[in-house]
Amino acid sequence: MNSDETATELAKLRAELAALKDAQQAAPAATAPDASASAARDEVSAETNEAIGEEEDEVKSQLHELAELLENEIRDLPTITCLAVFSVGILMGRLLR
Repeated sequence: MNSDETATELAKLRAELAALKDAQQAAPAATAPDASASAARDEVSAETNEAIGEEEDEVKSQLHELAELLENEIRDLPTITCLAVFSVGILMGRLLR
């Protein structure tokens, strides 16, 4: 590169730098509306998290009820019958492999 090309390139870089500084100074003014948008997103996110938390609690309570129901059903069945059915299930599983 000769000195003319270097000088031209330097002038281009200085112009780009000036444009970037102007854009950076204009950016804080433009971010004020974005602050309200991000606050709205945070609010929606909080509402979504609350809804998810409520659904998780509902699912946990349903699983707890199901576990209690199964526990009661198993208590009512004779132990020998349960073991026999379980053993038949294991044998069927191995034979179907």
